[in-house]
Amino acid sequence: MVPMVGLAYWPLLLWVPLLAAQCLTAVYLGSGMQGALRSITGLLVDTPVAGFLKIVWVVLLVLCLDCLRGVFTGARAPSDGLPNAQMFETYAAKEGALVMALNLVAMMAVQAMHVVTGKCIKLELHMDILKRQAQQQGQFAKQLLEADEKKATSGVPLESKMPETKANGAEGEAESEMRKRD
Repeated sequence: MVPMVGLAYWPLLLWVPLLAAQCLTAVYLGSGMQGALRSITGLLVDTPVAGFLKIVWVVLLVLCLDCLRGVFTGARAPSDGLPNAQMFETYAAKEGALVMALNLVAMMAVQAMHVVTGKCIKLELHMDILKRQAQQQGQFAKQLLEADEKKATSGVPLESKMPETKANGAEGEAESEMRKRD
């Protein structure tokens, strides 16, 4: 198991700086740098490489669990008189479990930061669009209020009046009353 622990350090050279860069851009830099770094992490998260990295993650999980088994079963009494070798194996198993667990957490954190950064950029874009729409609506309302020739009553049509018949008095009264039915 000791040679396998040495192989677990190499992925950390990728994950730790990438995770540190993601955290720094999220805290101190703007969305432009977040988008640039997101394109780099997209190569690892959004492409078919992600399938390979998921397999690597499962292998690291199995090796981490094997190291944990070695840590918890390595406390038995030495039978062949070599307590130093057994103690070395226990310490190597602890080191392997820690390094592989760090790899597991870093891989998941890089993917989570990639997704969260994408959602943050999308929300910021929607906020900018809403702000622009509100400004345009405000300018439109301001133009309507500044226009003097447009009144609220100018758009209402005038009522038409019914024609009155005064020439025929008797006929007019007869027409305006209800018809009598015999």
